[in-house]
Amino acid sequence: MNEQILQSFYFWFFICIVFIFILTMVRLRKAYFSNKRFQENLSYTFTNEKVHTKGETFEEEFNWSSVYSVNENKNWFMIYLSSYLMKIIPKKDFTKEQISELRNIIRSNQVKAKLRKD
Repeated sequence: MNEQILQSFYFWFFICIVFIFILTMVRLRKAYFSNKRFQENLSYTFTNEKVHTKGETFEEEFNWSSVYSVNENKNWFMIYLSSYLMKIIPKKDFTKEQISELRNIIRSNQVKAKLRKD
């Protein structure tokens, strides 16, 4: 009897986790397609003082001193403005020299960062 209850619990727990995952993906997709800013072509300018972002309908900039942290993986730089808000910058349009220069800018501003070594 207890084994059946435990199996039932695991089954419904798994169903709940899958449901939460699917619901999250649907909401993210809806947020992406309902906000035209997410779909604009963006251009980034990095200086020692700030990051400037220009889209088709907006411009924004922020200082490196306001950056919470930076993480880099194989495909992106993720610049966190808080523990929950980040800018994802694809590396596909960067040259190796530009990637190296951006890493140096991040380090020189003493931003908490996890950067690749390549």
